[in-house]
Amino acid sequence: MNIHNRIGMDLASFDRLLQEVVTSDRDLTPPSVVLSSVIDLINAGGKRLRPLMVVIGSRFGDNGHDSAVMKTAVLLEYLHMASLVHDDIIDQSDMRRGRPTLHETTDIQTAVQIGNYMIARAIEWAAQSNGEPDGSSENVSEEEAYRLAELAALVTELCMGEYDQLHHRFNYDLTMEQYLEKTRCKTALLMAHCLKAGAEAAQADSLIAERLFQIGEAIGMAFQIRDDLLDFTKSKEAIGKPAGADLRNGNITLPVIYALNDPALAPQIRQLGPHSAEADMDDVIIGITLSRAIEQSEQLAHSYAQQAQLMIGEFADHPAQEDLQALLQYFLP
Repeated sequence: MNIHNRIGMDLASFDRLLQEVVTSDRDLTPPSVVLSSVIDLINAGGKRLRPLMVVIGSRFGDNGHDSAVMKTAVLLEYLHMASLVHDDIIDQSDMRRGRPTLHETTDIQTAVQIGNYMIARAIEWAAQSNGEPDGSSENVSEEEAYRLAELAALVTELCMGEYDQLHHRFNYDLTMEQYLEKTRCKTALLMAHCLKAGAEAAQADSLIAERLFQIGEAIGMAFQIRDDLLDFTKSKEAIGKPAGADLRNGNITLPVIYALNDPALAPQIRQLGPHSAEADMDDVIIGITLSRAIEQSEQLAHSYAQQAQLMIGEFADHPAQEDLQALLQYFLP
C-alpha cells in the first residue's frame, strides 16, 4: 500500500496548501518568475515524506487534526524544497525527477534567490500565529517564538550542511566525524524536526516530542547513508543520474571514506579532481563498488536503523507506533 494512503494523507490537498502560500503572497503579482517557478516546483511533485513525518508526529499529541499541524507540514516542506534548489546548484545537477532543475530553466542567480525566498516565506509564515498564509499576522506567543527560533536554527544548520559539502569538494582528508556532521545538518536534522514539530503542534508531551526527534535523526542518518550507497550500486535509470555522480562532483560520501582505507584504491581515488578524465572516474567508481566500502557503509546504515527501531519499540502501547514502523520500513526496507 502507498505510504501516504497507509497514513491517511491526501497529497492533492496538501499540494493545494503549498500553492496557497505562494499565490496568497501580495508581493508576487503575475507575471512573476518567482511565482511561476515555485508553482512549477510544486507541480513537479515529490514524495512529500517530510510533511508525512509531521502528520505522524502529530498523532502522538492530543490535537492532531488542527490547522497548526498542516501549517507546520507546509513550512517544513518549503524548507526542504528550497534546500533541493540549492543542492542542485551545488551538485551541478541538470535534472530532478525527470525534469530540468530550476537553475537550468532560469539561471543560477535566479534559482538562488528563489530558494532564498522560499526559506524566508516559510519563516515569515511560522511567525504568523493565526495559521493562515494570507500575509496577516498577530503577536506570537512565547511558545510560538521558541518554535520560530528552532526553525531559524534549522535553516542555519541546513545552510551549514550545504556549505560544508561545497567547501569539502574533492577533499579526501574529510574525516568520518566531518562526514557524519554534514549528513546530520543536511538531511537528518530536518527529518528529526518534522517528527518533533508535528508532535509539538499537536501539544504532545515534551519528552515524547524529544524522543521522536531522536527517532527522526536516526532514520535520517540511515536514509542518507543508504542514498550515498545508491549512488554506487544503482543504475542511472534507477536513480536518474550517472553512477558515482557524487564523486564526479567532488562530494565525498561514506563509501569513499571507507575506500580510502584500502591501500590499493586510495592512490587512485586521491588523484581524482574536477578535471579528471571520465575513464579514470569510471575505474575508481567500479573499484569502490567492488570493495568492502559498500558493505561497511551498509553496516553503519543498519546500525542507525537499529537505533531507530529500538526507540520506536518504546512506543509499543501507543496506537501511532504502527505509523512509525511503516515510516521506518519505507525509508529503510
